[in-house]
Amino acid sequence: MVRWIPRCLVAGLALMALACGPAGAGPAYKCVTRSGVTYTEKPCPGGQEVGPAGRRKTDKSVAPPQDRATLARRAVLSAEQKQECRALDVSMRDQQAQLKALGSGATLQDEMPLVHNKKRYREIGC
Repeated sequence: MVRWIPRCLVAGLALMALACGPAGAGPAYKCVTRSGVTYTEKPCPGGQEVGPAGRRKTDKSVAPPQDRATLARRAVLSAEQKQECRALDVSMRDQQAQLKALGSGATLQDEMPLVHNKKRYREIGC
């Protein structure tokens, strides 16, 4: 009795076999033909090389990119609102540094500009 095996399972098993192959093995090629997809060790016309990806290298001295959630929230804002958000980012950072420099001597009047900027930041949806 012959069982039917889905093509995606066969392709997945072939990829796993390629990935788990010996370390000295050469590149493998994915070839698409009318009869389907095949994987070979020899290059084929229009085939693309497949195999394990190289090691990822992370440079820890570079600052990470801006948070994706912030980018998504700001994507729907108008150009003026985006500009105001950037200005608020800078001014709030400066105000927080000033409050930190004042330490425990900071008064309510010193904190009010930062409070107002944070409120506007939330209202816009930055």
